[in-house]
Amino acid sequence: MHRYAVSMGIKEIAELAGVSKTTVSLALNGQAGVSHETRVKVIDLAKKLNYRLPAERSISHPSHGFIMFARLRKHGLLLNKDQSSFIMDYVYSINTAVCEAGYIFEIFDCKFDNIDDCLQEIQDRRPKGVVVLGTELSVEDIQALQSLPIPYVVLDTCFDQIPCDFITMSNITAVFEIVRYLVDSGHRRIAMISCAVKSGNVLMRERGFRQALETFDLADQKQVVFEVDPGFQGAYLGMKKILGNSLSLPQAFFCYNDIAACGIMKALKEVGYAIPEDISVVGFDDLPMSSMMDPPLTSMKVPNRQIGSMATRALLEKISSKKNLQSVMLLANGTLDIRDSVMKRL
Repeated sequence: MHRYAVSMGIKEIAELAGVSKTTVSLALNGQAGVSHETRVKVIDLAKKLNYRLPAERSISHPSHGFIMFARLRKHGLLLNKDQSSFIMDYVYSINTAVCEAGYIFEIFDCKFDNIDDCLQEIQDRRPKGVVVLGTELSVEDIQALQSLPIPYVVLDTCFDQIPCDFITMSNITAVFEIVRYLVDSGHRRIAMISCAVKSGNVLMRERGFRQALETFDLADQKQVVFEVDPGFQGAYLGMKKILGNSLSLPQAFFCYNDIAACGIMKALKEVGYAIPEDISVVGFDDLPMSSMMDPPLTSMKVPNRQIGSMATRALLEKISSKKNLQSVMLLANGTLDIRDSVMKRL
């Protein structure tokens, strides 16, 4: 198991600013080798993230204790560098809300084989509350969280069968909107590219996709969900295998996330399919890379900062309440960012 716990620091500032950690260090310490514009940008970000500048570190900052953002990685297949911008939006919003409430913000990163080891470490650190990033967690992992004697909420996943405080994307509503847009654009044969690693989000998106096909009377197709391995390479190789099976391809693919969509598009173009003229493609997450793809990718934008703020408010209410509150499920709707990867077939 690999783990570390840090307050908001140079690594996170570097990711947000789009520069190296060395550049951040030079900028914050007033050293040469950094342009004025970059220095101003880094210092402004550091202040927004409540990172104490070197000249301020002797000042005592009273607080109510610290709140932890627990980034729990079971295999690293879904939480990887490709998703860093997505996760940093959560970090930014949670940090802002935590500090405004008078707490210190801390990140705890744990890659585990047995989640109980991570949970013991969390207890030993004694935070006032924990926002758990549940992207890679299974049903059994979520159930194990119930042993925590500390208030917690779970971000970026949802399992209907477990009573737990889930704050996440409204996956089913989002997928309905995607399928409705494709139908309105003249598509009748629509398939989903799903992931072989079944996170809570993937399961909900599959459920929403099948329900949407039923609703729009499109459920009579032979195969509507194709599975590929996680990540760009997994999607690319999976699509190459699908293409090698001489299957009749749909008019549109909905991909479970943007990274997969990128791999799918590369495989399709390599064998001569034009996007969107031959096949339309829609992604999910609206990562910064989506607008730079060829063609720019239509994708569902997840309101990460809103979700992060919602999670923090729910956690703060649990911390301050003197009663045992019933668990809640809070879902935020997304926005479909329409670009050039979908063909109007009317």
